[in-house]
Amino acid sequence: MKIYFAPLEGVTGHIYRNAYEEFYGKGRIDKYFVPFISPNQTNGFTAREQRDMNPDNNVNMPLAVQIMTNRADLFINAARLLYEKGYTELNLNLGCPSGTVTAKKKGSGLLMYPEELDALLDRIFSDPMVTGGEILVSVKTRIGKNSPEEWSQLMEIYNQYLIYELTIHPRIQKDF
Repeated sequence: MKIYFAPLEGVTGHIYRNAYEEFYGKGRIDKYFVPFISPNQTNGFTAREQRDMNPDNNVNMPLAVQIMTNRADLFINAARLLYEKGYTELNLNLGCPSGTVTAKKKGSGLLMYPEELDALLDRIFSDPMVTGGEILVSVKTRIGKNSPEEWSQLMEIYNQYLIYELTIHPRIQKDF
């Protein structure tokens, strides 16, 4: 069994992760997830994101950076910047249920558009950093946006790609 430290925006930043690891984790946490970042056209990260992802602020803990986007170019650009910082696992967040996120076709909002989801994954998994194994891509998802019946089509899409790890929240977006 593996134990993962789930992200919680505004709570589980690097200070919290380090304190938890020091006092409770003590090497027993298999992976910590950084609360999601949303890459943009400027190819930069906010000051908070930079502090949270700074390798000096995350010593001796296995870390995966979670990315929230519906654009492959932004994911790939972020992947390159994060790889330069030493990160080798990125987690595509397709599970966030927030209304402001889903309205932008991000998080679980993208699950309603299987063709766009497939195109996003196709482009990400065709990138040389991913195909070459420098970057591992894991995915967090739900079983659908509006109905559990969406799951079979989503699983068909996921099965086409070499997803490193698939984390499934067994509920739909409306279940939060």
